[in-house]
Amino acid sequence: MQLPSAEIDGYVPFSDERATRYIEDGSWNEQAFHEVLDERAERHPDQTAVVGPDRELSYAQLVETSKRIAAFYQHETDLERLDRVVFQLPNSVEFLEMFFACSRLGVIPVMLLPRHRESEARHVVELTDAKAYITTGDRYDLGFDYVDFVTEFADEYSTLEQLVAVAGAQQELPANWSGFDEIRTAYEPGDLSPVDVNPSDPGVMLLSGGTTGLPKGIPRTHNDYVFQWEQMAAAVDVQEDWTAFPSVPIGHNASLCCVIGSAIWAGATIAVEPVLKPDRLLELIEDVGGTYSLPVPTQLVDILEHPDRDSYDLSSLEVLISGGQKVPPRVVYELVEEYEIGFCNIFGMAEGPLICTRPNDDVDTQANTVGRPIAPDEDEIKIVSEDRQSTVDQGQQGELTVRGPGYFTGYFRTPEENAENFDDDGWFYTEDLLSIDDDGNYRVHGRIKETIIRGGENIYAPDLEDVIIEHEAIENVAVIGMPDERLGERPVAFVELRDRGDDLTLEALQSYLSDRGIAVFKRPERLEIVDDLPRTSVGKIAKVDLEERIIEQLKNEGQLSDEY
Repeated sequence: MQLPSAEIDGYVPFSDERATRYIEDGSWNEQAFHEVLDERAERHPDQTAVVGPDRELSYAQLVETSKRIAAFYQHETDLERLDRVVFQLPNSVEFLEMFFACSRLGVIPVMLLPRHRESEARHVVELTDAKAYITTGDRYDLGFDYVDFVTEFADEYSTLEQLVAVAGAQQELPANWSGFDEIRTAYEPGDLSPVDVNPSDPGVMLLSGGTTGLPKGIPRTHNDYVFQWEQMAAAVDVQEDWTAFPSVPIGHNASLCCVIGSAIWAGATIAVEPVLKPDRLLELIEDVGGTYSLPVPTQLVDILEHPDRDSYDLSSLEVLISGGQKVPPRVVYELVEEYEIGFCNIFGMAEGPLICTRPNDDVDTQANTVGRPIAPDEDEIKIVSEDRQSTVDQGQQGELTVRGPGYFTGYFRTPEENAENFDDDGWFYTEDLLSIDDDGNYRVHGRIKETIIRGGENIYAPDLEDVIIEHEAIENVAVIGMPDERLGERPVAFVELRDRGDDLTLEALQSYLSDRGIAVFKRPERLEIVDDLPRTSVGKIAKVDLEERIIEQLKNEGQLSDEY
């Protein structure tokens, strides 16, 4: 038994008592990420592990290349166990090779996303004291030069000792950069000396969604993350002969845990596509017989409305998961009916909570709830009142509060956040509002911070959005609070229309909501029709951008002072 070593300044480890309990009750199987991979490779060495646009590796080959890379780092760099390495890579074979190489060394990959830019990159390098930065060169055309981007600021950080790019055959890298292919071929697998990796220590650092401010570091141990790989694979019933494909960036928890991790646990195949556009994803499903994925709701809508959708063969699909924001029920009904798939409506957080419907649930449950926890026997979950002192009654909204073997234990080097969101017993207060139906299924009502307070009345924006999205003219909606000197806030609705030629007035929207029994004080008092709602790097609606926009508009209209 290996208990948490707690050797990193600013990391909050699991307590010895909890770690011991999770190991003794079998929740944690004390395997590092690469040990799960190695075990699958021993069982099925020739099974395809990962297939990309121009490379394909069996499980045995993925083991071999990850050992080669780890041997290079061991012999040619100063990287040591628990050092941090920034990953900014697209969905690619190289990501998986690097990820499992880091695991073999006990090095912690930090999951910067491809759409992150200078402010996030600098913040993450500084926060984590990263020793290496691994990104893409011109092998994948993402419309952005990541090598130049990183070169601009890398010299300012003394901790950054190595820069690596996944370069094309003809790309000439700057002198202080290493090419991925050189690293992958410099050493033999047998050149790697085994490293004693403690599964109770961090194995990956995810980043918070970043819808407001800079992302926070979310350390996940090998033990707690592998636990969720296993539970997610069981909840979805992932099969060895499936082909799983991440539809959102591979470094996001939705892909790394729910798709990649569950597929590795089951010994299935992973297909990767660097360009996450509807055409490319549809082509991928058809080309590789894609079985299982987790797109965000926007991507599902894009697929359903794709003008050439019927020309693609999507008959291989077995299960789709979606979440990150509200999945419109009509989208679930349409997908289930047309493709006869199992739909998993999910509520998930990089911090750990994963609650989802199951593929064999009835479609009403899949469309209108987020189902049950993926580990109902091990997860500790309660829904608490606003004062966090008591649990609420069945069916009542409250704050989701969690503790257990699959949850993180604290944000990295952010003591203020930890003091606000954890209690002395290790319970994590998520700031998400949920309720539990009589049948045990959960419903999501939004974030506490998405509560609009109008003259002392609370308006839960996501609940209002659920009703507005059902209007026949509306494709998507975001409701936010706009400042008001008398009432504090008033609700405003930003909407995308289904047909750009449609016309919708505020009066018509208010009448629609009146017909559906929505209280007067909850109805939007301003309507903004936009071509496209702003998105975060993982496809969520960026409400902070809308808040900034409406404040500027109110100032320009003279309804808000410039001092606001």
